[in-house]
Amino acid sequence: MQLAAEVVDQFPDGVYFVPLAPISDPGLVASAIAQSLEVRETGSRPILDRLQEYLDGKRLLLVLDNFEQVIAAAPVVGDLLKTSTHLKVIATTRIPLHLSGEQELPVPPLRRPDPRHPPGVESLLQYEAVTLFIQRAVAVKPDFTITNENAPAVAEIASRLDGLPLAIELAAARVKLFPPRRCSRGSSAASVS
Repeated sequence: MQLAAEVVDQFPDGVYFVPLAPISDPGLVASAIAQSLEVRETGSRPILDRLQEYLDGKRLLLVLDNFEQVIAAAPVVGDLLKTSTHLKVIATTRIPLHLSGEQELPVPPLRRPDPRHPPGVESLLQYEAVTLFIQRAVAVKPDFTITNENAPAVAEIASRLDGLPLAIELAAARVKLFPPRRCSRGSSAASVS
C-alpha cells in the first residue's frame, strides 16, 4: 500500500486495491478485479473480455493483495497485462506468479524484539512489529495501551510470529477478546501464525 501511495502520480487512471483474502476460488479473481474497477458484468460476455476492454489504453495500477491463495489465477493477470500495455500490477504473495516480466521484491519481516530480553515500554516502541501490533490493537479496542504489564506479552507475540505483518494483525485483532498475555500463550498464538 505504501508503494502504491508513492507512485500514485504515475497512474492518471488510478490505483486500485483488490483484496483477495476473502476469495479461495481462482475463478473469481477476474470478478474481484472487475468489482474494484466498478466494471459491470453484462450479458453472456466473459468478464475477462470486459476487463480487457475497460483497461485498453488506461494507465493504472492494480494492487492484488493475498494472491498466493488464488495462484492458479496467474494466467488471468498475464492476459490482462498482455492486452493492456499500460497496466501495472503489484501482487502481494509468497509464491511467484511466473509471468513474463515479473520482478520479485522480497519483503523482510518487521523488526521485532528478543522476547528473552524484552526491552522497556519506551524501547519496545522502536520495533515495527510491536508498533503494528499496537496500531491494530487500538483499531479493535480503542482503549488499548502498551503498559509495563502487557509489554512482555506483546514482545513475545511479535517475536513468535516472526515479525510477519498479517500474523501480527490477526493476533492484534484478538485483543478485543483477550489480553495480550493470553494471546501469547500456547494455542492462541499458534492459531494465528
